Amino acid sequence: MNLMAEPLSVRPGATRLFGVALWVIASLCMPRPAHAAHLPLWELGIGIGSLNTPHYRGSESDADLLLPFPYVIYRGSFLQIDREDGVRGKLFNSEDIRVELSLAGNVPVPDTDGGARSDMDALDPLLEVGAELIVDLWRGSDGEHSFGFNVPLRLVYSVGDPLLEFQGVTVSPYFNYRIRQEDHGALLRYNASFGPIFASSRYNDYFYEVNPEFVTPQRAEYHADSGYGGSRVTLSVTRHAQQYMVGAFARYDNLDGAVFADSPLVETRDYFIFGLVFAWILGASDETVAH
Repeated sequence: MNLMAEPLSVRPGATRLFGVALWVIASLCMPRPAHAAHLPLWELGIGIGSLNTPHYRGSESDADLLLPFPYVIYRGSFLQIDREDGVRGKLFNSEDIRVELSLAGNVPVPDTDGGARSDMDALDPLLEVGAELIVDLWRGSDGEHSFGFNVPLRLVYSVGDPLLEFQGVTVSPYFNYRIRQEDHGALLRYNASFGPIFASSRYNDYFYEVNPEFVTPQRAEYHADSGYGGSRVTLSVTRHAQQYMVGAFARYDNLDGAVFADSPLVETRDYFIFGLVFAWILGASDETVAH
């Protein structure tokens, strides 16, 4: 990954969110004493999230999302739901190796009058469902620092008309470093991850294929192969207190060497994604669990 190969793409709609995200990350990333944390078994509340993301990897057009959401947390022995890792089902669990439910998605791609996809059909949002192998490679003596290797394998479906349609397979292994600390009753979580992305030809075609009816003098026919789809680095931080949760994340994507990099629909190979989230916790169980 060559960060200096070309100017990084920071889309105009991302600049304000970048500033706020940077402030949140900086304010939360302060040295704290490390202790084990105990959190309620369940929590309920309401939240709001802001996200600036390209419509697809390599797109210069982007989506600015500001969405309210129900804040639902459950930390059961099998099923776990939280804002950091999403919905997880513990399919297999040992001291150092786990297999959990894995979910992901992608925003819809609108039809446009400009850009690489001008006059092409809109694309439905995607839902990815699968399992994730998690291997703990190292834990610090204080129990708060850990380093691991994760391998999510997901089946991908478009959601629209038809309701669900299979769109291929993704595999995105990554190394993951985490710090979890307690600060005056609040849980601080820092996370850094890095890894490549691989996908089937059907998945890559969903975004990067150009069929004959969409060929123009500026846009040649194109059909994608399966294989390497670039790499990404993600940094995130959250602070979870008794009455609120606040978090921010930043992700850098690089598409150099991707099998679809020569598609006429790839407009940029370097870009950032930023997100913020805030939730008010309205109710929680008396029962707590170690976390």
